[in-house]
Amino acid sequence: MTEELRLHWALHEIDEQAVAREHLLAKHPEQRRTHDSRVAAARAALQALDQRVADSVKRRRVLDGEIAAFDAQQKRFEQQLLAVTNQHQFEAMQHEIAAVRSKRDVLETEALEKMDAEEREAAARPEKAQALERADADARATFARLDAEAAAARAELAALEARRGETEAQLPAATRTRYEKLRAGRAGRAVAAIENGACGGCHRGLPPAGLQEARRREKLLVCDGCGRLMLLPPA
Repeated sequence: MTEELRLHWALHEIDEQAVAREHLLAKHPEQRRTHDSRVAAARAALQALDQRVADSVKRRRVLDGEIAAFDAQQKRFEQQLLAVTNQHQFEAMQHEIAAVRSKRDVLETEALEKMDAEEREAAARPEKAQALERADADARATFARLDAEAAAARAELAALEARRGETEAQLPAATRTRYEKLRAGRAGRAVAAIENGACGGCHRGLPPAGLQEARRREKLLVCDGCGRLMLLPPA
């Protein structure tokens, strides 16, 4: 393998490691969003439960007031019933009392249903609160891990960048310029290894003559598919 090929292989290995770390960092935002969504969903579920309970309690207070008003109205009618002087008035008053009692019963039924629902919500709340705690704890642990991963990856990228600079400096200026242009336009991978008779970048197969030339390890090949520089891995 010539010195030029050796340097390009070294650059290939540096770039592959750098791309791997960049891919790792690129996944972090989605992982953070996933955990943020889980926490938000758990918090929203708990808040919705609390809001339902608060609305129910508020409604029961209104119902209690209306029930008390109907109780007072019924008592007035019952007092008035004692003063009626004929059957027609008696029946009319009984009808009024029955109507008031019926309306009160409907409200009392609703109030009981609200109380039952509040009891069910109260029983369900600990589980939802624990789900929020778990989601929050998982998110914090994941974020701490991602922060550590990111710090390590950025440090490694900085070291790789330094190594790349040192390696590039050994190339002729024109060769260095070609490499940089390719790396910028090929997602950080200017040099591809020939793997199983094909370009390791785009997987386009090489013709037999191209493979034979690659085996001589005398010069870089150019992929007809993606334009990357190609070479066989060192023996």
